[in-house]
Amino acid sequence: MMARRKASISPTTVEFVVVAFKSERYLSACLDAIQADRPEGSGITVVDNASPDGSAAVALAHPSKPRVVRSPQNVGFGAGCNLGVEVTSAEFAFFVNPDARLRPGVTSRLLEALVAEAAIAAIGPRVIADSGPEGAASAGFEPSVRSALGHFLLLARLPFFRSLFPPLQLPPNDTTRQVDWVSGAAMAVRVAAFRGVGGFDSSMFLYMEDVDLCRRLREAGGIVVYEPNVEVVHALGGSQGDEQPARWYRAFHSYVARRHGGGYARVVSAIAAFGLGIRAAILSATDVRRARRLGKAALTAATEAIMIGSRPPSDARNP
Repeated sequence: MMARRKASISPTTVEFVVVAFKSERYLSACLDAIQADRPEGSGITVVDNASPDGSAAVALAHPSKPRVVRSPQNVGFGAGCNLGVEVTSAEFAFFVNPDARLRPGVTSRLLEALVAEAAIAAIGPRVIADSGPEGAASAGFEPSVRSALGHFLLLARLPFFRSLFPPLQLPPNDTTRQVDWVSGAAMAVRVAAFRGVGGFDSSMFLYMEDVDLCRRLREAGGIVVYEPNVEVVHALGGSQGDEQPARWYRAFHSYVARRHGGGYARVVSAIAAFGLGIRAAILSATDVRRARRLGKAALTAATEAIMIGSRPPSDARNP
């Protein structure tokens, strides 16, 4: 990366975009954290993704006074973010999951990087889980057979093998660096670059839309940066609970199949099924809940590995 100059942040530079679906119990805390960290005069847009609970009412009553955009149906995370960007004139958009909470200083650090270096199209902070030993995915490199071997079989954690396997997901304490993708749970983007590639792919209903967006931003000449020196706390899965890993894996398999074909994706899924299954078995004696989540993901991966034919880009509809 180029050396950064000291950035001057305009108070109207950024629009926070929060897409709410079954988010009533999380949304107020999310908006509280945004309100505490936002530059004066910045905007907040909450997209009510036809949520059946009181998410819209929570947003309308919040003292941060966000703009509320109502979608007539649940269009998915990426398409919901696109709706939020449509109504802003800000130079930058900061996508924040409703079940995520910014820690102090996140916004200024990310905006300073975006202002200082015009080549940065997207940047994300360290994302940490709100409880338990599970690590939230913050950033990483494109899915492939090599990255799957390193991630699901843990080979990338062994010093001798580390250089052979690009990390599918970076360890959270990694250094500031260019990456292939950052998590959509907390991602700041340059709006012009975002609009230039057509925003999130609305056919990807949930999961992997962040990996896909970052790939297209890079293909358009932008760079993607991971900034682990600031943090966002994320409640893993939000409204989906223990079903989240399986839903994520179906979207992961679909993304690999879109990029590399069904046969390649089945090889990746076979690797994942083996690795996740072994981890679930080991954890079953000490962490039953995590073992159950990993077991569901392993079963999903095994199903994808033997499935003949193809599925849409993501079948994680209406979680």
